[in-house]
Amino acid sequence: MLDAYGHFWDEQVKAYSKGTEKGTDLEKYASTEALARALGDLASLHGSGNVTSGKPTHDAKVTALGLEKKLPEATITDCMDVSKWRTVNKKTGKALAAPKGKLTRYVSIVSAQKWGKQWMITKVESQHRSC
Repeated sequence: MLDAYGHFWDEQVKAYSKGTEKGTDLEKYASTEALARALGDLASLHGSGNVTSGKPTHDAKVTALGLEKKLPEATITDCMDVSKWRTVNKKTGKALAAPKGKLTRYVSIVSAQKWGKQWMITKVESQHRSC
């Protein structure tokens, strides 16, 4: 599932840098709340004429597994570092100022489910605490 989570982030970064999910495999790795959140973020970026540049780094670990369930599930705890991932104006390429007090390293709690042979990221919850 960590492999699927890595691909989820690769595809999300690709989508955010273009301002659209078209031409990405985001839906191959994300579903339900995680996909809805990413698509909502994309709509917001597009609506404001922005995209992202750079990419986040992370240190993810599986912190819970439920393989015996009918629908196997996992919880991943991740330390996200978004210090090199910036929102920029699509036309000018100029970086927007980050909101005051925004954490650049924070904990995310991620839910994943195994659908057939594929792990899907179903929920990503950013915690308001640093790591």
